[in-house]
Amino acid sequence: MSRLAGISLISLALGLVGCDSHSPPKGPPVAKPFPVSGTVTFADGTKLVGGIVIFSPVEMETHGKMRYEGAGLVDDQGRYKIGLNADGTGVPAGEYKVQVQPREYQELPRSNSSKIPNQFREKDTTPLTLTVKEQDNTFAIVLK
Repeated sequence: MSRLAGISLISLALGLVGCDSHSPPKGPPVAKPFPVSGTVTFADGTKLVGGIVIFSPVEMETHGKMRYEGAGLVDDQGRYKIGLNADGTGVPAGEYKVQVQPREYQELPRSNSSKIPNQFREKDTTPLTLTVKEQDNTFAIVLK
C-alpha cells in the first residue's frame, strides 16, 4: 500500500469517528426572545378577523446571537401573539419588517383577511417596521 493510500485510509477512519453521533450538529446561539402581542385593525377601526402576523428581522445577527422570524395567528378579536412556530414566546430584541397576510389554510369563519391591502402581505413591500425591546412589547397595527 502506498503512503498516500495509507494516509487516506487513516483520514477516512478519523472522519468516520465523528459521524457516530445520532444528534444533529449544534446551530448558532439564539438571542433571547421578548413577548410581542397586540391588535390588528383596518384604517376604519374594524378589527381584522383571521390572518397571520409575521415579524421578519431586518438584521439576522445581534451580538453574536441569531434573531429569527416569528409569527402569530390573528383571532376573532383582532389579537395576535408572536413566537417561533407561533408558540407565543416572542422574538429577540431588534428591528423587524412586519407582514400581515391571510392564512393559507384553516382561516377563521367570518374572516375579513381577504381585505388586507397587498402592500402589507410581503416583506419587500410592507411599510411596517417595528422595534422589539427587551421588555413586554405591545403593538397596535393599523392597516392603512
